[in-house]
Amino acid sequence: MKRLFVIILIIFVSVFLLFRVVREKVGHDLAQPVYQPTMPPSPTIVIDQLHTTRNSLFVPDWTLNSIKGNYDQYIYFSLTPSSAGITLTSLENKNIDAFLATVPQGKQTLLTLAMQNPDITSEILQQKALQQKVISQTVSLAKTKGFSGVVLDLEMSGIPFGSLIDEINNFTQAFDAYAKNNHLQFDITLYGDTFYRLRPFDVKTIAAHSDQVMIMAYDFHKARSNPGPNFPLYGQNIYGYDMTKMADDFLQAVPNQKLSVIFGLFGYDWPVNNQGKAIGQGQPLTDLQIQNKFLNGCPFKDCQIKRDPVSAETVIHYTDTNNQKHIVWFEDMQSIAAKEKYLRKRGIGNFAFWANSYF
Repeated sequence: MKRLFVIILIIFVSVFLLFRVVREKVGHDLAQPVYQPTMPPSPTIVIDQLHTTRNSLFVPDWTLNSIKGNYDQYIYFSLTPSSAGITLTSLENKNIDAFLATVPQGKQTLLTLAMQNPDITSEILQQKALQQKVISQTVSLAKTKGFSGVVLDLEMSGIPFGSLIDEINNFTQAFDAYAKNNHLQFDITLYGDTFYRLRPFDVKTIAAHSDQVMIMAYDFHKARSNPGPNFPLYGQNIYGYDMTKMADDFLQAVPNQKLSVIFGLFGYDWPVNNQGKAIGQGQPLTDLQIQNKFLNGCPFKDCQIKRDPVSAETVIHYTDTNNQKHIVWFEDMQSIAAKEKYLRKRGIGNFAFWANSYF
């Protein structure tokens, strides 16, 4: 009996000591701070109030017969560099003079340097002497002809290696400094899908060395792609990207007053299979051509014309005389009005139109 009592006493004491140890351990753990992983906050987008807005029209050198509408800026397109720099032919010189003579009095004019040949562009970016030659010749021509400034249309789709990004940054910085020394405005165009497709542009640095960043908000669905909107207002879940996300991306890097959005008044006509997939390259059509071909009375079989509420653009389905199915998507002034309304709410009030005679 005594032995049983000793055993029970030992068990009781052991349980008591164990409970005390556990209680102290739990108390210690509960007293410790709880660490949770924290996500870095999204950058704050600072939107300045819209005080003034500006509308611009691009005038390509093949549409000089008549310049329509009333715009704040008229942008001549374009001057093209070569590996020898800028050399104007007599026709190019005549076209520039014709453009300047047609622009209404008192309006700003800008001269575009179009760098769209990847081989020549690479040569210019890598050779400092050639780079400086192109910059000085462009600025000198703009100043001699009486332009208000220059627009750099640097179109590149290379892999965004750090070396290439640095070359572009150095080039735009040098161009901006030279233009400013000559009292000229310096603007630059960037793709609307710059962030979506990881183009080789450091947008924040480029914006710091330019007066205006002009976003080419068109050609999101390209001639060699499947049919789709020129640049959808909404529909990121459908198309992977849209104008609302584009605005978010650019506003993280560029002050809203420095942004201008370019709308392309054209579309593509794709031949498609029964599933609506492209079986050939889309053919470009201006809004004026689309109006004459479809909107003033569609002569084709199975012709359906519909305003898409998601993208805000118009889509046309039809079958041609060879029983080939087609899909056409295009931007027009009605879809632009919806996009402008949204962008103004985001603090973006500068717009441009590509291009004269297209609409």
